[in-house]
Amino acid sequence: MDGQEPIMIFGRVTRSDGAPVPGAALTLCDLSGDQLDRAAADDGGHYQLVPPTGGTYLVICASSTHQPQASLVAVADRPLRHDVGLAGGGASLGGTVGVRHGSAPPGTNGDGSGVSGWGDVVLTLTDVRGTVVAVTRSGPDGTYRFADLTEGTYTLTAAAARLTPVAETVRVPAEGHVTHDVALATRTRLHGTVRSAGAGRPVAEALATLVSEDGHVVGSRVTGEDGSFRFDDVPHGVYTITASGYAPVASEIEIGPGHPSDVVLNLVPPAVDGAGGSPARPDAPRGDDGAMAGNGFPDGFAGGRHGHHLESDDATEPRTQSGERW
Repeated sequence: MDGQEPIMIFGRVTRSDGAPVPGAALTLCDLSGDQLDRAAADDGGHYQLVPPTGGTYLVICASSTHQPQASLVAVADRPLRHDVGLAGGGASLGGTVGVRHGSAPPGTNGDGSGVSGWGDVVLTLTDVRGTVVAVTRSGPDGTYRFADLTEGTYTLTAAAARLTPVAETVRVPAEGHVTHDVALATRTRLHGTVRSAGAGRPVAEALATLVSEDGHVVGSRVTGEDGSFRFDDVPHGVYTITASGYAPVASEIEIGPGHPSDVVLNLVPPAVDGAGGSPARPDAPRGDDGAMAGNGFPDGFAGGRHGHHLESDDATEPRTQSGERW
């Protein structure tokens, strides 16, 4: 009839706090399950569906960040308003990502204390099916935030250049805010030099060995002509470092931010008294003071504690006496 308003179903899609849910998908079906119309909520959460005639219909609303909802709607010969409120999706997740300092435990919930913020870290949130839900980057102060999350268990992954990636499990409630700090471990490069204790000169072809606190050998390096050695990508922790070439020496070091990045190990040449000593091998290298240095792989080790804390950013590339990089 002329002047009669068109039949339609319209309304607004919101979450529990009244905020709109833009992009929510609305589907109009008859009672047989056949799709009759489809629409997406605009930035204000508004939508509009047009049924072919009056009757009872099924309106389905779904969102990637909220739980879906279905409603039966009876339509007469005039427009009908039908607002949809979606549950869930009112939760948010945020915190600070960076390098941990002090004794605060991983995953500290609070204001970020215990973590020195690190900017431009990529944080990825995936659900239990492995689907990526959201991706963001930390700000200059290391803070990050995910909004409009549904209830569930997620995997939060943080990664950045010069940092070891970390993946942690986070539980998000139906509503509210969850604070979760993420601590990343820097990839420390340890540089060192082996020198003779007497003359203080570099010892070439000495063997430097790094041992973790639980007794596992992290690696071994043979020194260059300038007595230098290097270990790449060493996790923070307490280690014992040994050097052998004359009589072996050992020193305990702690690797992490805030301390000098170089370590010097001094080898003491063996005493020669002419009695009871084993004859020197003709192929054994000699130290700068003329004493036999051994073959770099002796049988014994002498231990000691030495507190060096090493930071990769402050390290200097070792070079040979000719200036070339070792």
